[in-house]
Amino acid sequence: MQQEQDFFKHRFSSLKEKYPSFNHIQDYHLFVILCMKSYYFNNGITPFDPDIVVNYLTDGKNDGGIDAIFNDPNSEENDIIVMQCKYYEDSTLSASDVAGELYKINETLAKLQSNKIADFNEKLVTAYRNATSQKEDNGKIRICFFTSYEPKNKRERNKLEKSMREYFPAYDYEFCCRSDIEAQIEICENGKVCVDFDKLTLDQKDNYLTYEDSVIVNISALSLQDLQNRRRNGLLGMNLRYFVKQKSVDTGIEHTILNDPENFWYKNNGILIVCNDYEIDGKVLKLWDFSIVNGGQTTNRIGNLDISKDFYLQCKIVKSKGLTDDDKDRFIHGIAEATNSQKPIKKADLMANTPDQSRLRERLSHFGVYYITKKGDKAPKQYSQPYQVANLEQVGKLCLAGVLQMPGSSRSNSQRMYNDEYYYSIFGKDARAGVISDLLKISYYYDGFVKSEIKDRGYDEKTVLPMMRNGRTFQLAAILFLCKIENNVFTYDTIANLINNIDDLKNVLRSMGDMTRIIANNVDNEEQLFYQLFSIIGEEVLGYCYESALDRAESEQRTLAPSDYLKSDLNYFKDVLKRLWSQYNKKNSYIRSTIETLCH
Repeated sequence: MQQEQDFFKHRFSSLKEKYPSFNHIQDYHLFVILCMKSYYFNNGITPFDPDIVVNYLTDGKNDGGIDAIFNDPNSEENDIIVMQCKYYEDSTLSASDVAGELYKINETLAKLQSNKIADFNEKLVTAYRNATSQKEDNGKIRICFFTSYEPKNKRERNKLEKSMREYFPAYDYEFCCRSDIEAQIEICENGKVCVDFDKLTLDQKDNYLTYEDSVIVNISALSLQDLQNRRRNGLLGMNLRYFVKQKSVDTGIEHTILNDPENFWYKNNGILIVCNDYEIDGKVLKLWDFSIVNGGQTTNRIGNLDISKDFYLQCKIVKSKGLTDDDKDRFIHGIAEATNSQKPIKKADLMANTPDQSRLRERLSHFGVYYITKKGDKAPKQYSQPYQVANLEQVGKLCLAGVLQMPGSSRSNSQRMYNDEYYYSIFGKDARAGVISDLLKISYYYDGFVKSEIKDRGYDEKTVLPMMRNGRTFQLAAILFLCKIENNVFTYDTIANLINNIDDLKNVLRSMGDMTRIIANNVDNEEQLFYQLFSIIGEEVLGYCYESALDRAESEQRTLAPSDYLKSDLNYFKDVLKRLWSQYNKKNSYIRSTIETLCH
């Protein structure tokens, strides 16, 4: 046990060395943070901020069995992650232990969703509300159980996982034990998205069907199980989607494995492996630089079940040797897109290698932005600032809010960015790379503002503070709206005349004219200038509008949460723009003088 715990102890020491603010944190909290960092903040796009992630921790008295709540930065719909972590140095974990914790979490979520918060600590309630306000309409709640305990065998692991299936039939869930977590951490540290070399066993000597340089074989389930248990998540490095348990699919696979293994070949589609090279030597299949790009759930279930008698499944081996890196990526993504059908693939992955994305990547590079469009890509070290690195979803959300002036959609239904009527305005040949680079910087400033400024400014906690915490998309939209006016893209009178004709209003608002930048010149104390701008817009515009809307709702005996107000583009069109313009036109307006400074 000591050797296994040393693995985590070493990582805890590294966290403390890199982030001194963690020095006072106990090991069981560091275990939560380590899992959070390795599974959710590991792609270089969403920075791991020690001060922010600490706010996700909820563990303590009256925590309802929940250790952390936050939004998954890798999900398109800002899914809510509910974490329960068990860090053990000596003790074991039983199914009854898991069942007890899961029962508590289930009860807690039911109460939180009904706004029954009296039994819970402030950290839990705040983290839950913040995560809920950021979750998009189609977002999910996902339950993730992490433990440093390693089950003695597959039967014990299955018993632990069964508890999760029984308690959370309505949720996606994930159970990760020590070996899973170690493998994930090593993948993050090594940055590899494929296995360099390994072997599988075939059903018969030299039994294969060729097609050009590729081949179809039947592989031993036990050999795949051994490979999965040794290589873990690295085996799925090139897969377009992260493996998330889906009850209906997993149960069907499991039933066939346990009850009808001799017919598994007929009932399962098998797996697909892409490799740089392979060799068949009798009953041994040797693979170089390979990854499973289809069949992740099949692989996972075979890897985690007790198999009493070996059986075989189909395996297609596709060779990509000889292609350039870019052509290889397109080739792999094309295969994965066409063959994955059990779960939806992220739209961002499907768009990753289109000509529009390649052109935008090139244009953004001229403004010092490294644009990541493909999984596994990492920014070179010279892109040292968070706003110098971006991915497709991040750019899409920022542009949906700012360029297209749809801050509610950006917050609650960002998948609209992939609709043709919006996609080409954001990513097409006329997309303004300079504007995008400035939006990234302003968004970064807003992170700093929320993190360091809003607690000490005395904002009204009922109306203004929620707008400050959650109003990023509205802030970006408001600033870019005024910059468009300052750059003579349109006039406010034009907007006012179209306020009741939403379709025409949208067309005018998304116009960019000759505007190529938001921040046209170097500005002294640029960050502080934006902090003050955020403060005024948040208090005098967004806070004012929300308070008015709240008064109307209360008079009509309706409830109106801050997140609900900020999900509506209509609130922006009809309330916020009018109030914004009145503050912009005030005598000695800081908003106006700042916008003029930015644009000229």
